[in-house]
Amino acid sequence: MTSARKQKLLLYLVLMIVLVAGASFQHFYSNAKVDRCLDAGGSYDFDAKVCVI
Repeated sequence: MTSARKQKLLLYLVLMIVLVAGASFQHFYSNAKVDRCLDAGGSYDFDAKVCVI
């Protein structure tokens, strides 16, 4: 395997890790937002994406 090919594979690996991490962060952040709302005694409106207390 050539050095250029190794660099390209490493670049693809890093890009995939960044994409997966970004998607995971967004998912966990939205779940935490809903959880905080429910813990405060409210209900979460998923259509408007707001907490209704």
